[in-house]
Amino acid sequence: MWPFSPKPKELSALPGISDASHHWGIAKAEYGGSPLLIRFNKSAEEWVGNAGLPIKLGFAIPLNLPNENGLPDPDENQQLNDVEDVILREVEAGTKGIHVLALTNGMMKEFVFYIPRGADIQRIHEMIQESVSTHDVQCMALEEPEWDSYRQFTSAE
Repeated sequence: MWPFSPKPKELSALPGISDASHHWGIAKAEYGGSPLLIRFNKSAEEWVGNAGLPIKLGFAIPLNLPNENGLPDPDENQQLNDVEDVILREVEAGTKGIHVLALTNGMMKEFVFYIPRGADIQRIHEMIQESVSTHDVQCMALEEPEWDSYRQFTSAE
């Protein structure tokens, strides 16, 4: 066995949050008996557990027209796409990081990122709220250095 661990990737090598080079996969599951659509960033696998990205940042958007047994209707889904664009723009403006998951069910949509410590999360959230009038955008951040949420929805080791 080699006695040295590989050097962790430097955050300067991290592509931009909205960079088109990210490769995404889609999976379907059930959550509480209802469909759950999972969009996951396959490109994030090489960053899993990176010591420079220990904070899980999530934005949950409750649907205006909840559908307990399904997914958002097409009109609301388009609005959520616009909300996602705002979230990506503001997170990218406020910090380095990587967008790893988008989770959608009939009650809400959630976007998950991993970011470094020290970001002004309150300011990022305020900027998003100022730009989004169609939905309530909730925010949470917590230490998750092993990327448990990402691993839960992917095959990442």
